[in-house]
Amino acid sequence: MTESLAKTSALDPARQARLDRIRFFSVMLGRCCVALTALLTIALLLYWFMASAASVATDAQIPPEWLANLGIGRRVAGFAISFAPLACLIWALMAARRCFRAFVDGIFFSPEVTRNLRNCALGLLASALLKPFSAAALSVLLTWNAPSGQHRLTFGLGSDTMLALLAAGIIAVIAWVMAEASALAEENAQFV
Repeated sequence: MTESLAKTSALDPARQARLDRIRFFSVMLGRCCVALTALLTIALLLYWFMASAASVATDAQIPPEWLANLGIGRRVAGFAISFAPLACLIWALMAARRCFRAFVDGIFFSPEVTRNLRNCALGLLASALLKPFSAAALSVLLTWNAPSGQHRLTFGLGSDTMLALLAAGIIAVIAWVMAEASALAEENAQFV
């Protein structure tokens, strides 16, 4: 399919311009996926291992004295709990990057592209579903040393979680449509 795209686009300057735009934005978005995974991971590491106990307490909306003994063990546990949804998001971003790589190569409809789009959707879905549970586990971890009767278990769904679920659904449907388009393209190629 790549060869036919190259031959057709060589004859049609408007199509070549569209393909060049797709390639340019695919390269840029692929690089953004890599940069974002590194940035988010580094930011999470810095937060859990460099932020003061008072900052963590402020973010968790708990009294700072409850985190007076925020040692390395609880910091590692906090990082691990926080990293679970981030790991799913990283998986989604790397699947998206593989899609963009295929687009750069001129491959638009293939089982690999649809599989990577599906994996992107699944990663976003898993990240969004894990986020409230991660927040609940963090609330228990951070209030572990709270006075009796003050321990917390906080569970909530925010608008960012709802938007991530919506984005996962949209990407999943696009992956299904692309799989159907790919199957139709293969059927039509057999008739020619």
